[in-house]
Amino acid sequence: MSAAPSPPARVVLDRRTRVLRRGGVVRVLGGDPVTLVTPTPSVAGLLRGQVLTCDTPAAAALARALTDRGMAHPDATRPDPAHPARALGEVAVVIPVRDDLAGLAALVHALAPDLAGGARLVVVDDGSAVPLAVPPSPAGERTVILRHETSRGPAAARNAGTAAAVAAGARVVVYLDADVIPLPGWLGPLLAHLDDQLVAAVAPRIVAAEPGRFWVRGYETARSALDMGPGPARVRPRTRVAYVPSAALAVSPHRLPPVPDGAGQGPFDERMHVAEDVDLCWRTDRAGGRIRYEPASRVAHRHRTAVVPLLTRRAFYGTGAAPLADRHGAAVAPAVAAPWSLAVAAGVWSGTPLGLAVAVAAAARAWSRTRALTGDGRAAAELVRRGVGASIRQLPEALLRPYWPATGAVLVAPAPSGSRPARALRRRVAAAALAEGVWHWWSARDPGRLPVDDPLGHVVLHRLDDLAYGVGVWRSAWAARSVAALRPEFRR
Repeated sequence: MSAAPSPPARVVLDRRTRVLRRGGVVRVLGGDPVTLVTPTPSVAGLLRGQVLTCDTPAAAALARALTDRGMAHPDATRPDPAHPARALGEVAVVIPVRDDLAGLAALVHALAPDLAGGARLVVVDDGSAVPLAVPPSPAGERTVILRHETSRGPAAARNAGTAAAVAAGARVVVYLDADVIPLPGWLGPLLAHLDDQLVAAVAPRIVAAEPGRFWVRGYETARSALDMGPGPARVRPRTRVAYVPSAALAVSPHRLPPVPDGAGQGPFDERMHVAEDVDLCWRTDRAGGRIRYEPASRVAHRHRTAVVPLLTRRAFYGTGAAPLADRHGAAVAPAVAAPWSLAVAAGVWSGTPLGLAVAVAAAARAWSRTRALTGDGRAAAELVRRGVGASIRQLPEALLRPYWPATGAVLVAPAPSGSRPARALRRRVAAAALAEGVWHWWSARDPGRLPVDDPLGHVVLHRLDDLAYGVGVWRSAWAARSVAALRPEFRR
């Protein structure tokens, strides 16, 4: 990696970040995972609001520390006078496509302003039944057309496109699938992030091309697997934005790590036909490269509008679990818990006075230990509060998504007896399924706005979504003859 220049001219504190002031001591709490930072008094004085201007070396160093922890995010929506706008001649758009001429034509048409400005176009026909003819575009002779006679998968198609783009002089490669349409103003924020030499990749927000409110269209509008939400983020494993999809992704190819031996030539592992984008994100993070998610840049996607295609795709995504576990180990763990957080979650969902007492006692002990470490009761309370909330949500998520076969077996096994404990267990699971589904619906909304879809359809489809994804996970585990993708991680 090259030496890092100064961060952008401005960074903005994440909406979840809290600046705690007590007795002349300033602490910053936030990030993902949640951490507590105590800046020196001279640096702490720079935190006067939500915006930090990087006009001094101290401010730049603080901005770097905060953005690396997910406590703040670069403001890519404002031009940085220190970094002139990148020439579009350095940019190449790579489009992997198979049997979708209409989508390719619509995408090339939407890219006309960028292509007219000098961007290159690389189209990789990945084994279409009938070779695709690329529609005319302003790119003209800056267009490269490649064809694989038989489909080699999206990873191989993107690698071939990357090699052609770099050979033509591109410094930035933007991957766009043929079923997306970039919206006005999409490219500038992505290029602004890549001006930071530590940033290897940046992804826009992928929204619905045809938003809806009810049933599948509404669910996909609210919770598409490609939509990482309204808030910016540093992309890292086990965080709110653990990866970004390659359906729309801008990269600096020379900042990406090489693939392992036998995995092809290029940034993507060609042995993977699913989750290859997750693998790229995690390899890049492990190598020290930063990946940013920038929702100020938006790309529209043709979401699925029928139940069967939706669930089939979710199951397909689930089959990537075992290959990822083989490559990245515990980063794939479907649940992560410490003894105290597991006690809190189990106690709360038990719905019994004893369980609630255990949960309160575990949270109180965690607060006491955290206060002893931080010396700040207020900060300790906020850390424990966030941990409690995450633990309570995680337990039903785990039981109803990757572990649903085991959950179902436990529920069915005592069914003939009709015993009181069996009935109580079923009620607890039903309540957890409903409560987690409602939370999933409510939390999908943009800050300050109401949810975009109906709650009943959302909860039903969310449960079916989890079922389908879990089928894919178990299928991948069976194919790999390994339980690594199903193994939770327990921490002290």
